[in-house]
Amino acid sequence: MSTQVTQKPTIDDPAADISARGFWERPYEERDDVFATFRKECPVSWHRPYESTLLPPDEDTPGFWSLWRWADCREVSRDVSRFVSGKGIVMEDFPEIVQIGAHSFLAMDGTDHRQQRGIVHTAFTPRNVKKIESWIHDHARELVEEMQDKGEGEFCQLFAKELPGRIFAHFFGVEQGTEEQQILMDAAEKMLAWDDPEAAQGRDAITTHAEEAMRIQDVALEVAEKRREKPGDDLVSWVVNAEFEGRKLEDWEIMSFFSLLGSAANDTTRHTIAHAVRLLSEHPDQRELFLSDIDAYSGKVIEETLRHSGPIQHFRRTAIVDTTIGGVDIKAGEKLVMWYCSGNRDEDVFPDAAKFDINRETKNHLAFGAGGPHFCIGSALGREMGKAALQHIYKTMPDIDLAGDPVYVVSNFLNGVHHLPVRWTPPS
Repeated sequence: MSTQVTQKPTIDDPAADISARGFWERPYEERDDVFATFRKECPVSWHRPYESTLLPPDEDTPGFWSLWRWADCREVSRDVSRFVSGKGIVMEDFPEIVQIGAHSFLAMDGTDHRQQRGIVHTAFTPRNVKKIESWIHDHARELVEEMQDKGEGEFCQLFAKELPGRIFAHFFGVEQGTEEQQILMDAAEKMLAWDDPEAAQGRDAITTHAEEAMRIQDVALEVAEKRREKPGDDLVSWVVNAEFEGRKLEDWEIMSFFSLLGSAANDTTRHTIAHAVRLLSEHPDQRELFLSDIDAYSGKVIEETLRHSGPIQHFRRTAIVDTTIGGVDIKAGEKLVMWYCSGNRDEDVFPDAAKFDINRETKNHLAFGAGGPHFCIGSALGREMGKAALQHIYKTMPDIDLAGDPVYVVSNFLNGVHHLPVRWTPPS
């Protein structure tokens, strides 16, 4: 590949065209080779508009900048004086009504962001967090008990999808096995995978995203109305009754937050757990090390999984002033896509970055964001869910291993696992 000398730097090679939908159907490691070339040759690069079906581009649709290095992602993410989230949070554009209705405070700035995030944060009292942690371990234990005697199966269906799905239903105060629980689990799985044929089921991208968000919101609003009158011991009750600076969430804000929670907290955790089991299977030396002290290493496995194969590939900001990043001039109004998947494999920060190493120091990875006011509010609970999953799985089924090839989600946003066939020796 060679860098094309133009007014806006890029790599002039069809194999490096990240705006092509077909690029995201290629294996992850092939894409990672392209990202590595960008980090080396063109770390701040310009791209034509993505071939999106959310808002299909026309001749007036602008392109976008990509940031491939860890340091540039951190700089843009943390500087709210130059870069904002309210004009869009992914490389594709959403219709404004969908962005407002489904992305909650992720797509807000300033006072609006601070207030909505503050109200939600108020609901996460130490007592409530302890209660959630108890739910996590209870559900993880139950799932392992349900699957341990089978000896083989599809891991995402048996566990990875079920654990966050059951916790998410618990957040709503929805009983297990009910139609509402199935709606929440199914919609959360499909909402972010708008480009994936299995998730879309013949729908276009915007219909997929909007319909699945609405399915979650319908349940949320119904439960919220009940919990205002009669609070329960669930997250809906905590959130609808939480107050910050004299303000509570309105109905549309509650609906938007819980559609965000369904995707951001549920689906991303599901993929992290699946990637962790996959990576431990593909790296038996690391699995042996992990099994030598499961409790001590479970957190390390999750952190390295988040760095090596994190579930979110990018987020976006928009410049609000003329500025410079990495020596490249950026104009006000231009979009900047922060490629977390590339920053997490930046050799300047993570030596031998393609290697899966559970003894690596990885606390500065970008999986929960690159810092600043939009850093993931649920990062601690996400980590706890991942740790609990690994502890309960490997203490009961220590030889769990791949029984076939994984099937991955087709997406420029999610690094997800649809199917993960596994086998293990049932406990005697």
